[in-house]
Amino acid sequence: MRIRKDVVMPDTPPPHPRLRRAALISSGLLTLPGVAALALVLAPPLSWEGWQYALLTLEFSLFLALPALLGLLLALSAGRGGRTRVTTGFATVNALLLITALVPSASLWNTARAEGAPLSLGEYTAGPATSTDREPTTLTYHRVDGEELLMDVWEPASPGTEPLPVVVNVHGGADDLPQSLLPRWDTWLADGDRVVFDVDYRFFPDGAWEESVADVRCALGRVREQAAEHGGDPERIAVTGQSAGGLLALLATYDDRIPPSCDTEVPEATAVVAWYSATDGTADAPEVPWRQRRSPLGDELLESSERMVGGPVTEFPEEYEAMSPILDVTGDSPATLVVTAGHDLFVDPEDNRRFVARLAEAGVPHRHLELPWTEHMFDFNWGGLASQITRHTIDDFLTEHL
Repeated sequence: MRIRKDVVMPDTPPPHPRLRRAALISSGLLTLPGVAALALVLAPPLSWEGWQYALLTLEFSLFLALPALLGLLLALSAGRGGRTRVTTGFATVNALLLITALVPSASLWNTARAEGAPLSLGEYTAGPATSTDREPTTLTYHRVDGEELLMDVWEPASPGTEPLPVVVNVHGGADDLPQSLLPRWDTWLADGDRVVFDVDYRFFPDGAWEESVADVRCALGRVREQAAEHGGDPERIAVTGQSAGGLLALLATYDDRIPPSCDTEVPEATAVVAWYSATDGTADAPEVPWRQRRSPLGDELLESSERMVGGPVTEFPEEYEAMSPILDVTGDSPATLVVTAGHDLFVDPEDNRRFVARLAEAGVPHRHLELPWTEHMFDFNWGGLASQITRHTIDDFLTEHL
C-alpha cells in the first residue's frame, strides 16, 4: 500500500501539564531508594545496623532496579511535552541507578558462568538460612572451666548403609551464637550424603586466643571418635568455617603446635573450606578495607582484636604471626577452598588473594571463589546468587576431595 506524501501522520499528544508535573515529581521521588542504597553500600557504616542494611541491599539489589526503571519511564514520558534540564536530569539519574542496581547481579552471573554454576531467579526470595526442616542431635563434647561445649550432629534425611564423609563446621560471629548458626546449610550438606558436625568453642578469650583453637582441635578429636556411631567415616573429614570460624578451621588443621583442650587424638583433615576469613594478622598484612577504617566500627573492631591477642601487633608480633595461617602453609597442607566476599567490610580481598598465591607456591590443591559485590556473611541469604554459586562450588570441591 502506498502512503500519500501530503498525508501527515498524527503525533502522540503531549501529556497534560498536570500529568507531566506528577510524572516528574514521581520520577524524582523514585531516585531516592537507589541513592539511599548507594550510600549504604559505598559509605562507611555508622552502626552495626547500617552494615546489616548494606548487606541486605547487596543481597536484594535486583529489586532496586524496579523503582529506577519506573522513574526512567516517567521521566521519558514527561519529556514528550518538551525536554528540560529537569526531565533530562531525572532520566539520566534513574538510568544510572538502573545500571547500578544490575551491576552486583550481572557480576555474580558472570562468576557463575565461570564456575559452571546454575542460577535460579526463582530461588532469589527463598528466605534466610536460619531455619531448616529438622532438628539436630546435640552432644556435649567437652567441659572446660565449668562450661559445656556442644556440637550438633546433622545426618542425611535418608541415610544409606555405607560410611559417609564428615564435615565439621566452625561458626564465626561472637560467643553468644549457637553452634548451628545457619542450619539450612547443615541440612543441605548432610543431604548431599555427608554427616555434619557443628561445633561450639570458647570465643577468643581475652589474651588467650589459642584456647579457641584448642577447643576446635578437641572437637575434631571427638568427631573422629564418634563419627562411625552417626554413620560417618573418621578417615574422611573436611573442616569448614565462616569468618572467625574459617580462621579457626585453618589454624586447627594447618599446624599442630596448639594441643587440643581435651585428651584426644586429633585427625588430619582431608580438606578445608574457609569463608571470608582473614589469614594474615601480621604487620605486613593488607590494611583493613577503607570503609572499616573510616567507620566508627573500626575502632571497636581493632580494640576487640587487640584484646583477644593481648595488645597491638607492634607489641606482640609473635602472637599475631602465630595466628596467621598464611605462615603455616606447606606442601602437606590439606586441600583448601577459599571463599572471598568481594565487598567485605571486615577482610580486604587482597588478604585472601595472597593466601591463595601462597597455596599455589606450595603446591597445595586449592580453589578460590571470589564473589564480586558480596558482603561478609552473605550466606545468611539462602537464595542469594552468591549463596547459589557457593553451594555449587563447595559441593564440587568436597566431592573431589572427600
